[in-house]
Amino acid sequence: MIGLSKPAAIGLAALALVLVISGLIYGSIREIRSMVTEAAENAKALSDQTWTAKLEKANAEANRKIADQAQAVIQIQADAADRVNAASQQLEELRKRNAALPDGGAIGLSRDRVRMLPD
Repeated sequence: MIGLSKPAAIGLAALALVLVISGLIYGSIREIRSMVTEAAENAKALSDQTWTAKLEKANAEANRKIADQAQAVIQIQADAADRVNAASQQLEELRKRNAALPDGGAIGLSRDRVRMLPD
């Protein structure tokens, strides 16, 4: 050897062995921490994706309901406009028939005017 005594050589060998084992343990701990950090990041990303998908689904459902309600409002408005137009036409027809009756200036209801009233 290099001129070291046997106990010093054993001590140096033991120290080298302890340093190698410490290095292996340190490397293992770093690798485990890295794996744990990566797993946590992956879990967070998956959770974010899951919640994003749920929110998008809920928003799509809400938008569909809003569109359905808007369509229903449009249909109700169209039906109401049709009813108003029909009532206006009936009123106009009734006015024309009333004007066509004789004695337009008479006071009270004649038999013909009473017949024009709805049942």
